[in-house]
Amino acid sequence: MKNLYSTFTLIGVLGLSSGPLFAQSKQQPITVSLELSQKALDMPVLIKNYLGYMPTGTPLIDEKPVEIVKEPLYRGKPRYGAFRLGNGPHSVTYFAIDEIKGETGRIYIDFNQNGDLTDDGSGIWDEAKESDGIVSYKSVVTLHASWGSPVKESESGSYTLLMYRRHGDPQLWWTKITARSGKLTLQGKTYPVLLAENTSDGIFTVPKPGDRTRRPVQLFIDLDGDGTWRGVQTVVNGKKIFKPEQFDLARPFQIEGQWWDGFPSISGAELTLVPSASPGASTERKQEPVEEKSLLAAGGIAPDFVADTQDGKTIRLSSLKGKVVLLDFWATWCGPCQASMPGLQKIYNQVKNQGVVVFSVNVWDAKDPFDAWIAKNSGKTYSFTFAFDPAGRDDKKSIATAKYNVSGIPTMYVIDRDGKIKGTIVGSGNEKNIVKALTALGIKTSTM
Repeated sequence: MKNLYSTFTLIGVLGLSSGPLFAQSKQQPITVSLELSQKALDMPVLIKNYLGYMPTGTPLIDEKPVEIVKEPLYRGKPRYGAFRLGNGPHSVTYFAIDEIKGETGRIYIDFNQNGDLTDDGSGIWDEAKESDGIVSYKSVVTLHASWGSPVKESESGSYTLLMYRRHGDPQLWWTKITARSGKLTLQGKTYPVLLAENTSDGIFTVPKPGDRTRRPVQLFIDLDGDGTWRGVQTVVNGKKIFKPEQFDLARPFQIEGQWWDGFPSISGAELTLVPSASPGASTERKQEPVEEKSLLAAGGIAPDFVADTQDGKTIRLSSLKGKVVLLDFWATWCGPCQASMPGLQKIYNQVKNQGVVVFSVNVWDAKDPFDAWIAKNSGKTYSFTFAFDPAGRDDKKSIATAKYNVSGIPTMYVIDRDGKIKGTIVGSGNEKNIVKALTALGIKTSTM
């Protein structure tokens, strides 16, 4: 799966523009290699450096992922979720939460990613504390991170998370404590550096200005060598001057009078710094994955395509013209996709008699797991229309990638009765946005 907590599949390469920009500085681009440092940002480090953390959450689902093939004997009804670290084929680690009232809960994590939840430990949390009758859980876990494409792994490593939840909550929370560390030499001086992503998914893609789907990627540079990134305080002409040691790579930053733009690889294993003439002369960021290609804008005609239906026939998008279409891209391994489906079904039940079609197209996936999932769910749990992308796991030829510029799932396009795109909805847990989009098209729904 690509991400259960509404995370995006990101596939890309580093590309940098060249030309007049470099002529304005004697400095040349610098590339450094960085290693994974498992607990570089654990709680003591955060406290020491006056830093906080940005928690990431994922809703739990009742439906067992097809990838889980063996389970322990649960005491209650299990709920499932997944961590996604990286963008490669082995980036997903599934887990199951087992909780009943009056007993300490457990979490079973498929650390070795073999689909067996019985061979990875006892499921006991590192910490379970009760306060005001509510038990809170906390554990530090090290999981597998995978980078590359949905079908080919080019890099891998271990990635450590701090996870926590309260007994009975509908979701699990976590934050990364792993970062990339190394040495950076600028103008003859060598500094310890740390590179950290804050989406807690092992992806170091720098978000564009205004992109709220990802959190900042930060570079920490220990300019004064004091072992912290709290900043440097000096006195100039009797005035206290503060120089930061923490930099958001979405903007140029200045070190010793030189402005730089930072371009990390998607895994963070490499960081390229490019001289910038001024804060307003940043080089174009092309290290973006497919995310560089924006989703199709509202107003245009939705690109036509043909997909395979579950009964062995085909269906063409244009055949649905005259209806409002919720075009949903998903995959069997995608936890957020499955987490969003119960809400989507609830909406569909309200609007299916008003000329609305939910067209759920399985992409970046193999046919066998699709068929197995359909046999278990379609016509039973879910009654809307499913189809399979004939491109299978060839993400470059995929309908979602090649025609709709989709870089992560779940992603939904709202298409009006004339076949025109009215909007897009990215990630799970967006029932209110779906209702809002349908309402704008004259569809009546109940409040979600």
